[in-house]
Amino acid sequence: MPSIVFNLYIFAGLIMFYCCYSQQQQEHFIIRILEKLPVHSEVTNLRRLLLSQNLTESNSVDFTLARRDEFPYMFFLINHSSRGILTIRKEIDRDELCRLRRCRCDTWCDLELEIFVNSDQFNIELITIRILDQNDHTPQFSSVNNQLNLTIVENAPIGAMIKLEPAIDHDQGQNGIIGYSITSSTALPFSLRYDLARGDLSLVIEENLDRELIASYIFDIIAHDGGNQTGILHVYLHIDDVNDSPPKFDQSTYTIHNISENLSINSILIRVHATDDDEGVNGEITYHLINRDNCFDIDQMTGDVRLVCLLDYETKTTYRVEIEARDGGEGSKTEFCTLIIYLIDENDNYPLIDIYPNDIQHGLRNVDLSLSESLPINSLILSLAITDQDSGDNGRVTWRLDRIPSLPFELIRLTETTGEIRTKRLLDREYISEYNFKLEAHDHGKPKSKSSHLNIHINILDENDNAPRFRQDDIRVTISEHVKINYSNGYEIYQIQADDFDQGRNGEISYSILNSKNQYFQIDSQTGIIRAMKEFDRKQQDIYLLKIQAMDKGIPPLSSNATVTFIIVPRNEYPPICNIDKNSASLFIMENSKQGTIVSTISCRDDDKNIENGQMNIHARWWFDDKEANKTKSNIPFEIITKNNASDSTIEIIIIVNGSIDRELISSYQLLLTISDNGNSPQSTNISFSIEILDENDNCPQLHIERSFIMINRDITQQDFLMHLIASDNDQGQNGQIIFELSSHTAPSFIYLYSNGTLFVQTNSSLIQEESLIILHIQISDHGQPTPCLIVETLRLFLGSNRTDWLTVLKKNDQISSNFIAEQLQQGKRMAHGSSIQSTLKPSRLFKSSVISSFASRKQVLITIIGSIILITIVIIILSVCFVGRSHKKTNKKKSLIKPNSLSNCPYSLANGKRIASSSPLKSRLCYEDDSPTHNYTNLKSMNPIIVVGGLSSHSSSSADSTTRFNTARNRSLNATYSYTPIGTSDELTPVDFDDDQNDGIHSGMELMMTTV
Repeated sequence: MPSIVFNLYIFAGLIMFYCCYSQQQQEHFIIRILEKLPVHSEVTNLRRLLLSQNLTESNSVDFTLARRDEFPYMFFLINHSSRGILTIRKEIDRDELCRLRRCRCDTWCDLELEIFVNSDQFNIELITIRILDQNDHTPQFSSVNNQLNLTIVENAPIGAMIKLEPAIDHDQGQNGIIGYSITSSTALPFSLRYDLARGDLSLVIEENLDRELIASYIFDIIAHDGGNQTGILHVYLHIDDVNDSPPKFDQSTYTIHNISENLSINSILIRVHATDDDEGVNGEITYHLINRDNCFDIDQMTGDVRLVCLLDYETKTTYRVEIEARDGGEGSKTEFCTLIIYLIDENDNYPLIDIYPNDIQHGLRNVDLSLSESLPINSLILSLAITDQDSGDNGRVTWRLDRIPSLPFELIRLTETTGEIRTKRLLDREYISEYNFKLEAHDHGKPKSKSSHLNIHINILDENDNAPRFRQDDIRVTISEHVKINYSNGYEIYQIQADDFDQGRNGEISYSILNSKNQYFQIDSQTGIIRAMKEFDRKQQDIYLLKIQAMDKGIPPLSSNATVTFIIVPRNEYPPICNIDKNSASLFIMENSKQGTIVSTISCRDDDKNIENGQMNIHARWWFDDKEANKTKSNIPFEIITKNNASDSTIEIIIIVNGSIDRELISSYQLLLTISDNGNSPQSTNISFSIEILDENDNCPQLHIERSFIMINRDITQQDFLMHLIASDNDQGQNGQIIFELSSHTAPSFIYLYSNGTLFVQTNSSLIQEESLIILHIQISDHGQPTPCLIVETLRLFLGSNRTDWLTVLKKNDQISSNFIAEQLQQGKRMAHGSSIQSTLKPSRLFKSSVISSFASRKQVLITIIGSIILITIVIIILSVCFVGRSHKKTNKKKSLIKPNSLSNCPYSLANGKRIASSSPLKSRLCYEDDSPTHNYTNLKSMNPIIVVGGLSSHSSSSADSTTRFNTARNRSLNATYSYTPIGTSDELTPVDFDDDQNDGIHSGMELMMTTV
C-alpha cells in the first residue's frame, strides 16, 4: 500500500514537470497556422527555429519527428531532414479536432510536437503548432431539411416560451454564431429570445392566439455568424385547437313544403348541416333528434333526415322536429335548429260506403237483403253515408246505382255525403226473384280517381199473392166404356195440372173434387191424377162433369176451380193395321232420283167404329249407321206425306224423295214409323223400313299416279320394265269395275298394257332408238250400264341409257309439262265421256323443237370434227347421205308426236267428280285426228346420263302436274345421291292374262327393275 502511494506521488511530479517544461517551450516555440492548409504547405523551418545563428549553416544537423503515425504527428512531415522543413502531411480540420476533443477549442487549439535534433549532441525540442480558425462553416440547425414543425395550444398564455434547438457553428470566436433573427411575411404574435453563452433559444408568445382566426404560422429563424454567413430554419407553427367554438347550423329553421303523404319509407326528406370552427374531434359534429318522433330518423354523421313511418295527411298535416348538433370535443358544445314539414294530400283513400241500419249483415263490399214482394212503393231499403277522407277534389265523391232498366229501386241523394235507396215500383217475386246491382262511388282525384263499390243482393221473399192456375180452361176427356175395374183404386184416366208461381208452401197445390155426389171418380191430391172407380156404360150416361179445385198452402190459402168434361165413347179395341207384312220392309231407290219420286206407299186402317178411336197419327224416326250419322243428321232426303180419311178410319202414308241422294255418302237409311190412334188409352203399331240406295254409274274412274313422266334407264332395266297403274271408281259393282287399254294408234309394239293396269315395256326391243320419248294415251273405263264412263290419261315415257343427260331431260319435261298444263287450263279440264270420244293427237311443240335443235347441233359438230380429220371427198359425200336419211326419219317422227287430248261429243259432263247426263246420243266411240300407226317416240342424243324418277302427287295425270311439284323434283335431283335398286317381281304386277308357260319368244319370263333416286 505505501509503495503505491509513493509511485503516485512520483507520477504526479513528473506530470507537473512536463507541463512546466511545455509551457516554457510554448512561450518560445509556438507556431500559428491556419486550418485546412493544403498538403505540403510549409509550416516552419526548424533549422532557423531551433538552431543558433552559428549552427544554421551546419550541414551535420538533421531533424526527426519523435513519432510518425500517431496523433498529432500524422498531420506533419519533415522534408529534407537536414534542412528541417516542417510541412503539412494531412489536411488539418480544426473544427473536426475540436469535435473529437483532440484540442481545446474554448481557448486555443494547440498541437505539440517533439523534434529530435541530431547534431554533435542529441537534443529533443518541443514545438507547439497553434491551429487558427477560419470561417469555413455556416450556422446549421439540427432539424431535417432545416424544417421544424411546432404545435401550440391556442389558449397558451402571453409570455409562454417554446424551447428551440439552437443552431451550431463549428467555427469559433467571431466566426461562430453572434445572434438570431425572425422573419415572416405576416405579423407574428411571437418573438425570439436567445442566450449565446448558455446556448439557449426560445420562441416567446407576445399576443393571444386564436386558431379559428389563424390556424398556423409560417416563418423563418435566421442564425448569424461573425463572417456574415447565416443559417435558416423554416418553422411551421400549428395552433392546436381548443374546443372553444360551438356548432352552427346553416339555418335556424328548415322548412319543407309539399311532401307527399305517399312518400315511401327510408326516403330522405332533407339534409341539415352545421359547421364548427374547431378542428379535429372538437369540430366533429353529430346530429340528434330532440323530440323523438317515430316517423323520422336522422343520420348522425350526414344529417340526412329519413322517413321511417307511413305518413297520413288525414291524420296529421304538419310535423315539427327539433334537431341538435353536438361536437366531439371535451365538454361537448351544442346548437339546435327546427325542421318543419308540411304534407300535401294525395288521393290515397277510397270512398267509404257506410250503410244503416248497422244491424244489417254485410261484408266489406257486399250486402244481402231480403224484402217482401208486398213492400209498397217508396219504401226505405238502405240509408247510406259516403265519405272520402281525402281533401279537395280528392275527397269530393260522386255516386250512383247501376243503370238497369228493370231495377225497381232508386237512389235519393239527401246531402252531399248521405242518401237513401228506396223502391220506385212494386216488387213481384214471380217476375224477378232477386236483384243484383252495384252502388259505385268515385272521387275526383288527380291524376287518377279512386272508386269503391257496394254489391247489393236483394232476395225477394214470396207472398201468397198468386192463386193456382189450371193449364187448360176447357178440359174434355174421352173414356172408353165397359173397361173392367181390376184394381181397388181403379184406373187412371186423366191427370189435371195447375201451376202456382208462388214459392214454398205458397206454391204447393192440393187437388180436390167439389162434386157433392161423386161415386165414379177419385183424384190424387198431390199429383192431380183422376181415376175411374166404376165401369161406364154410355147408354146410361154418356157425359160426366167433374168440378176440380186447386188450392195452395199459403196463409191465407188461394184457390182456383176447373170443370172437366168426361165423354164416354166406345172402347178402343183395335190398333192400327197396315199393309206391310210383319211390319217390316226393305225399300230400294236409285241414287240421284228426282225430287218427288215416290219411294213407297203404305195404307193403314183402324177397325174401331168410333171416330175418336179411329183417327190415326204418324210419328217418324230416322237413324243411320254410327259412322254415317254425323254426316246426315239434319239432311234427310225423304219426306213423309199422309192422307187421312176420317169417314172410314184409314190413312195413306207416302214416302217421297225430297233431297239429293248420293249412295257414295249414305248407302242406306233406317226408318221407324209409329201409327197410333186417338183412343183412351191409345193403341199403336210400329213399322220399320230399310231404304237401300241403288248405285248409278255417276262416277268416272280416276288414275292414281303421282307424275305422268316416267324415265327408264335401259342400262339398268335391260329386258323388261313393268309398272302397275292404279285407278279407282267410287261406284259399286259393274259401275266400279275398271279396265285399262292403250290407244292402238299411239302405242308402239314393244309396249303393252294389260286390262288390270300392268304396263309392260320391252326395253331390249330393237325398235327403240338410243333416246326415245314415247307419249301414251291410256283409256280407263268402267263397266257401267247402260253407258260406261271412259277417261283418257296421257303418260310420257322417256327411254335412255347411262349416256343420257337425265338432268336436261328432266328440265325439258318440266317446260313441256308447264306448257301442257297451260293448254289444258285453256281448253278446260279433261272431260269424262261415255259414248263418243275424239282425241286430237298433236306433237308437243316445245319438246319437238328442243329435240330437233339439239339433234341438229350435235350432227353439225360431228360433221365438223370428221371433216377436219378426213379430207377425202368420198367420206364427206357418204356422211352427207347419212345426214339426209336421218333428216327424213326425223320428219316422219314429227308427224307422229301426240297432241294433248281433245275430247268431244260426250253426252256426260263432270261436276265435282260426278257425271251429269246430257241429251246427246249414247254412242261409244274414241276418235283421234291422226290415225297414223307410227310409233310415238323421239330420238334424243344430246343428254348426259343421270337417272331420275319423277316425284308423286295424288289424282295426277299428264295435265294435273303442278309447276311446284316439277321444281321440287328438279331440286331433289340436283341435291340427291342417286342409286339403282332392283325390285323383284311380285304377283301384284303380273298381268292377269300372263302365261308364264307360254314360250312365244317374247314372254318367256318377267324381270322387273326399277330406277330410284
